[in-house]
This record gives sequence, structure tokens and C-alpha cells, in this order.
Amino acid sequence: MHYNLPTLKGLRAFEEAFLRGSYTAAAKTLNVQQPAISYQIKRLEDDLGVTLFTKERGRLVPTSAAIELFETLSLSFDAIRRTSNKLRQSSADPAFTIATYPGIGTYWLSPKLPILSKDLAVPVKVVTLVKDIDILREHADCMILFGKGDWPGFDARLLMPEAVCPVAAPDLAEKFRRASTETGTADITIIEQDDPEARWISWEDWQNQTDDGALPSAERITVNDHGFALHLALTGAGATLAWMGVVEDLLAGGSLVPLSDKIATSDAGYWLVGRCGFFETPRGRAVLKLSS
Repeated sequence: MHYNLPTLKGLRAFEEAFLRGSYTAAAKTLNVQQPAISYQIKRLEDDLGVTLFTKERGRLVPTSAAIELFETLSLSFDAIRRTSNKLRQSSADPAFTIATYPGIGTYWLSPKLPILSKDLAVPVKVVTLVKDIDILREHADCMILFGKGDWPGFDARLLMPEAVCPVAAPDLAEKFRRASTETGTADITIIEQDDPEARWISWEDWQNQTDDGALPSAERITVNDHGFALHLALTGAGATLAWMGVVEDLLAGGSLVPLSDKIATSDAGYWLVGRCGFFETPRGRAVLKLSS
């Protein structure tokens, strides 16, 4: 049976509503009225035959169907955006490009871009990709990669060591703590990152290293990216392991709170990566300020 694709307007409305956690915020981003977003989401739900969002205490919470749709949609839209941006590059004064993962790009790097752009005296463009091989293929001036600092043909400078702790949105964290205090036990949905190569600290690694068994759960959501896991945690969908350096601003602002004071570490971390000799150049030295 042949099905037509959903409308582009409906998919864009869904993407922004998912990212912003609000129809009103999505409408503001897309420069339309809020009823237009509601209408497009309803049309999309009718077309797909699923419910995409529920509301809890006035907050938009994505369903499992919405999470599945967003994972596919974000990869497709990101590919379109990357291709479009490459086609638009005609400036005589090209931007400085940093390639990295969506999570560190969104939650750690983005607040630092104005200062970096000022130091470099050119616009800074961030390209986000999930896989290392795709990041390394980008014609980027600099990259932020996860590993142990060994990329043949490149220089690397440690940005932050791997140190992780479970976090959740404040309301969910309070609910979890209250249940633990009142009944001695509590359960919480675990958001974990798909990691077939076992590169990152997993929930099991964290529990084994910290000897903390307070967060077992049979209910789990698996995603392919740390940034997506953080986004779901911010919406109240569950708890995720967070790389402490990446979420320092979210923790300081109270958008996320730790569920434990125990932190697991490894000999890996996030690294600034550039071509050999890059960090001895003026641009390389400007980038190194990010780690200070």
C-alpha cells in the first residue's frame, strides 16, 4: 500500500513543538499563530493515526510515537539543512566551522559562540552529527570529539574528562525523592543512549562504579544521541546520565537536577580536535580559550 508523505508544514510544526516543548514557543519560532501549530499537529496525528503529545501540568510531553518520529525526522531535516548551508556558502569571508555532536553543540557550545565569534572576528558555524566518522569527514576548522585523544593526523586538547551522573527535570526528581522517602522504593523511566561499541559510561557502568542501586527501572527509552536524551530529560520524560561538563549551565540554572551525588568517571573525555599545528595558530589559540 502506498502512503503519501505528511505535509512539510505539519512536520516542521511537530519538530519545533517537540524541541520547544510548547505550541506557543513553536508558533513564535515559525512566526505563526499558536492555533496554526495546534491545527498542523492535529492533522499530522490524524494522518499517522497516533497521539504525539500529552499534557502534564501544562507541559507538553512527547509520546513514544513522537520520540520515534522525531529521531527519523531530525536526521532527515539535519541532512537537508547541512546540504542547504553548503550551497549557501558564497561569502568572501567564510565562517569558522566547528563540527561536533548535537548534545555538546546545543547545551555546551552554543552559549559560547558569541564570544568565540568575537575572538575570531568571523561568524562561527556549528555542524552537528551523531557519528564520529561523519564529523571527521566534514571540512571543519575544528571538531569536538569523544574519546581518549588519539586521532591519527590530528592534534587534540582535552576539553573535559568523562564524568557522569543521573539527572532529571526538577518535578520528576522531586517526585522520585518523595516516593523514595515515603515508601523506601521508587521507580523512574531510564533514558539511555544506544551504544553498541560501549564507548560511553552506561547506566550499568555507573551503578557498578558507584555501587548505587537506587535507580533500577524496567521501563527504558533508548535514543541514539546524548543531546536527544538530555532533551527528553528536560521535558520530564525520564532520567538520563549527563556528562557534567556539558550540562553545567542546565544544572546551575535548575533546569536539571542530579538524582545522586555519586559520579562515575573514565579515562575518556571530550577533546578539541584540529589538523596538525592548528592549535599553534591564532585561530587555534582562540578556540583553546573554550577549555579555560
